[in-house]
Amino acid sequence: MMLPFIKTIKNEIAIVTLILLLFAVIFFVFSLSMSALLLGIAIVLFIMLIYWWISYLGFQKQVNLKHKIEVLEEELFETKKRQAEYQKDIESYFLTWVHQIKTPITATQLLLERNEHNVVNQVRQEIVQIDNYTSLALSYLKLLNEASDMSISEVKIDELIKPLIMKYRVHFIEQNTKIHYQSVDDNVLTDAQWASILIEQLLNNALKYARGKDIWINFNSETKQLHIKDNGIGISQADLPKIFDKGYSGYNGSLNESSSGIGLFIVKHISQHLNLNVEVESKLNSGTQFTIDFPRE
Repeated sequence: MMLPFIKTIKNEIAIVTLILLLFAVIFFVFSLSMSALLLGIAIVLFIMLIYWWISYLGFQKQVNLKHKIEVLEEELFETKKRQAEYQKDIESYFLTWVHQIKTPITATQLLLERNEHNVVNQVRQEIVQIDNYTSLALSYLKLLNEASDMSISEVKIDELIKPLIMKYRVHFIEQNTKIHYQSVDDNVLTDAQWASILIEQLLNNALKYARGKDIWINFNSETKQLHIKDNGIGISQADLPKIFDKGYSGYNGSLNESSSGIGLFIVKHISQHLNLNVEVESKLNSGTQFTIDFPRE
């Protein structure tokens, strides 16, 4: 910091140097006492050093203040940037969300207008879908705001799986999709609410693409792995690396109007919050298997 300060007072140093040289010339011309010359030079230098020290302290304060201002401006810029990205994400997601939720609402209205057999069960399917979209929206907001408080505890696998099977039972019946699950007594260490949302999105995904076929839910007690498998249309190898990206629905999504590309994106973020590993194996026209790795201890 000293070198920049010296640069600011270089003109003053030059003036003082010229004054001291002038003193020396005058004393030399008039043959004055050398001790008086040295005393005069010492007094001038002493006064200037005090002045420069005070100036240096003020310069140091200005530099520190300037640095703080730059840091605050940078933080403000980053905050504005994050806010703009947050706003963009919110707008992008909810434009998609509004478009998607209109589908089950419209379907419900049409079903209620018709006097057809088994309308109640069909309406129930659409209501469950609306509930799922609402849950997705709330989860998405919490994840964006990083307000996803977690309560880690031991949770029974049955308490995670059975309520979801009951919730989607009408879908299984109406779509003629068979669910294969055997109750287990095992516990896992996780947050029950977030884990349930994660598993629900994987189950919902299987229901979309295994309509009229089979879905298996198995838990491996030794490896603490939960497998959700179906023998549906599968996922192409080109789409596999991107299925967890926000808004990406790939080839399967183009075949399914209810695919928003948000469900698996939320699965990825919940798994990161819970420190769980979610893997996918799939082959086109041969089904898909998602695997959730829970902590072993």
